[in-house]
Amino acid sequence: MNKSDKRSNQSSKSFTLAGLKFATCCSRTKYENRDDLLLIVLDPGSHICACFTTSTMPSAPVIWSKKNVRKKQNANQKLVLLVNAGIANAFTGKQGLIACENKVLALSSLFQCDINNIFLSSTGVIGEQLPYHNIIKHFDFLRNELSSSGLEAASNAILTTDLKPKTYTKKFKIDNKIFSISAIAKGSGMIMPNMATMLAFIFTDFAIDKKTLSLMTKKGVQESFNRISVDGDTSTSDSVFVATTNKKCLELTKDRKEKALDIFYNELKGAMIDLAKKIVMDGEGATKFIAVRVKNAKDINRARRICFSIANSILVKTAIAGEDANWGRLIMAIGKTQIKLEITKIKIYLQNFLLCKNGQGVEVVDELLLSKALKKRNIDILVDLAEGDEEFIVWTSDLTEEYIKINADYRS
Repeated sequence: MNKSDKRSNQSSKSFTLAGLKFATCCSRTKYENRDDLLLIVLDPGSHICACFTTSTMPSAPVIWSKKNVRKKQNANQKLVLLVNAGIANAFTGKQGLIACENKVLALSSLFQCDINNIFLSSTGVIGEQLPYHNIIKHFDFLRNELSSSGLEAASNAILTTDLKPKTYTKKFKIDNKIFSISAIAKGSGMIMPNMATMLAFIFTDFAIDKKTLSLMTKKGVQESFNRISVDGDTSTSDSVFVATTNKKCLELTKDRKEKALDIFYNELKGAMIDLAKKIVMDGEGATKFIAVRVKNAKDINRARRICFSIANSILVKTAIAGEDANWGRLIMAIGKTQIKLEITKIKIYLQNFLLCKNGQGVEVVDELLLSKALKKRNIDILVDLAEGDEEFIVWTSDLTEEYIKINADYRS
């Protein structure tokens, strides 16, 4: 995160984006003393795109929103997004879909919009029925509380086991015109690509057609949220929504338009990467932020498989938690991929210390300096395969006793 991003995030309480409003409240469906219900409303003319979990056990809200995002929305009406925290409404049978339908019909009536313009998202315990009547009775209150400066409250309302809210705000310039991007996310456990028990909502006022925004959303997710892992588990509720209010347009020639779109994509990707890293840094019980990079691979797929094998290894993660430079665990994680490699070409670095080359450990390592380096919050693991020119990076966290404590009694 650069300095300008830090300043921007610090002012998220007052940050506003034209055409976007939030409202939150405590529905008491799960939590008694905190907001757990979020309503997001976008002005007519907005577009919304999304990516969802690849789990074969998707939640009812994912099923609803996944179908809806493929449909055509009414551009003359508002877009509405409802999020609840505490109960995932996953593996709840027909009753889960009935809950979705009832919430959608109530919102459709309240905002006088088609059901195609309404999207749902839920996070929390799997298997519990959602008391949707309790949620619906708060809709009038939420509509009256809608505010353009509710980003901070919105980020808090979607949390479950998270220790910190995750927000991102930034203003950026294209062709001397100022645009805005704002985003919130939740997630700290059950984090693994495809995507995680994570929700992310990203908004901009940059005018762009839905097809192009959808392509950028999918590409950005691959380069951010699909490069993180906390515990190797994939959730039923993963959702990343990207929306534009289309409030600010640029009239440009074809060449200049392509350049403008490239700039916008980099801003969108930057927001996604920032949120993805914040999710990892808030990993349940995490004390270390770990970057695993594989370089000089024959192809991306080989690099990706090795990265995630290392990132998801319990032995590697616990070694990092214990600040133990046990590079043998890295060798183990590479080997279990069953990828055939030139063993004598591989070099392994931990915190920029070369630990292994020529098929064996190096003879001399400054153990004192390495031990000091492993006490840092940020840990870098680098594997050089020396077989090609492709590389991949994954962000993960260590594994501590606190992760077990959090998940041992999650339902209570």
